[in-house]
Amino acid sequence: MSYSNIFMSMKTLKNLIKEPFFLFFLLGAFLFIMYTRAAGYIDQKNRQIFVRQTQIALLEESFRKTWNRSPTENELIAQIDNFVMDEIFSKEAVAMGLDKTDPAIKRRLRQIMEMMMDDYATIYPTENQLRTYLSENQEKFRQDPRISFRHTYFPLENKEEAIQFLTRLQKGLSVDEHSMRGLLLIPDRFEDESEREIERLFGNMFTRELFGLETGDWQGPVQSSYGWHLVKVSQLIEGKVPDLNQIWDLVEREWSVERKKEIKEEQYKVMRDQYKISIEELQ
Repeated sequence: MSYSNIFMSMKTLKNLIKEPFFLFFLLGAFLFIMYTRAAGYIDQKNRQIFVRQTQIALLEESFRKTWNRSPTENELIAQIDNFVMDEIFSKEAVAMGLDKTDPAIKRRLRQIMEMMMDDYATIYPTENQLRTYLSENQEKFRQDPRISFRHTYFPLENKEEAIQFLTRLQKGLSVDEHSMRGLLLIPDRFEDESEREIERLFGNMFTRELFGLETGDWQGPVQSSYGWHLVKVSQLIEGKVPDLNQIWDLVEREWSVERKKEIKEEQYKVMRDQYKISIEELQ
């Protein structure tokens, strides 16, 4: 090639370099080559599975917790093969985009994220924090009132008989103990029983009136879903909020649940604010 031809080629090349389209073409070609190489490297990297000693130790420990013994050599090999299969299937599923389209996978990923947020949100309260929480949420920790009483029962149509029987009891007149009726499967005496249990057995109306009675004498008749009851209350203990030291674990658990919920809501708000969310109007 003559010098004149070389000179003309260089001049043409210089002119091409000055063209924006040519520069754009070169940049595109460069980015394509780099992307192809990077994609190949990532794909090659993604197709490598390393089963390290730490993973094998975890597989052994998992087997030991399940079967209360160490795995044999063949069982450990089977565990490793199963781990490799999990890795291969998960990588292939991601490559196919199933992690982006399968609702079950999305829900599972959400569960994992929430568990991670739970771990992050785990904090331990001070005594002052628990005392403040107990003071602000007394009704949540108030213990049920408790009662001890005896009762006798009359069918709904026998209210007058119940009133007459009550008069004899209050005047101290003799009564036939055998004539005092009971209910099948329900005791006629209760000792230190909770309000909640009485309500479960007799209903809300009976319980509300029962816990308003005085102690010491026969009273009534008090109506339940079974009929009419004459009642003698021997002891009534008002519901109260125990001292923190008596219910420390319960207060700490409730405090932690609420605090975790608050922290998780704050974390989610931060994550959500990073997204632009568009929702189409319903047709």
